[in-house]
Amino acid sequence: MESTTKLKDITVGQQNCKVFARVIRLWDAINTNPRYGNALISIDGILLDEDGCMAQISVPKKFEKQFCGLLSQGSAYIISNVAAIDIRSKSYVYRHQNYMLQFKQDTKVDLLHSRGADIPTLSLDFCPFYQLPQKAIDSKPLLDVIGVICDVGPYDYASQTSQHKFRKTKIRNLEEQTQELVLWGQHGESFDEETVLKKSQEGIVIAIFAGVTATLQRFTGMIQGSSSSATQIYLDLDIPKVQKYRTRFSLSHSCAYRIYV
Repeated sequence: MESTTKLKDITVGQQNCKVFARVIRLWDAINTNPRYGNALISIDGILLDEDGCMAQISVPKKFEKQFCGLLSQGSAYIISNVAAIDIRSKSYVYRHQNYMLQFKQDTKVDLLHSRGADIPTLSLDFCPFYQLPQKAIDSKPLLDVIGVICDVGPYDYASQTSQHKFRKTKIRNLEEQTQELVLWGQHGESFDEETVLKKSQEGIVIAIFAGVTATLQRFTGMIQGSSSSATQIYLDLDIPKVQKYRTRFSLSHSCAYRIYV
């Protein structure tokens, strides 16, 4: 049986890669331009292998029906005959590698029921706040950020003339720096402010915003985080990084918190 290739050993241009990994993230990459009516571009996701390496996968729209029922977030697979394509010209992708694995018509997906149990179901690569200005570029690389929630605004229209709705939030890092994030559409609407408010009455709430982008505000010069179709939000995950935040803030003081309900 042909062996699999580790994600770190794949190079751009390989056409028939065979990998063993867990799908830890999965989302529909959507074109949010109103003229296209939120059209699907591809089904994208993140693979995590036994070495802890990550790589993005992409199922082009034309193969959506062929593969959408074969992939499930959290499951481990052997995926054969995928192409490692260059991501330098790609927008809204993670930069874990210099390639992404693109599905083809002859790609094969084999679900594993026992093998891969040791591969975690989640892995995150946090971007420090001070690096966000470097990420505010046209290609909009996807980023993961973490912080203590210190402000949650209302879900409302972006302006009096806009048809788009959003919710602004702010998080604070270990250095007491504050970062604003804008949660557009469903991410702003589904953000559970009641749960956050309840948790905040008992202590701090640590949020992870995975799959956001950084944007330079033209008039203010401030860096703003923004949700994307890849965004997933986690509250108070049981991981070492969250515990580090909890310990740090419990030793100093609770984070000032404001919420609109």
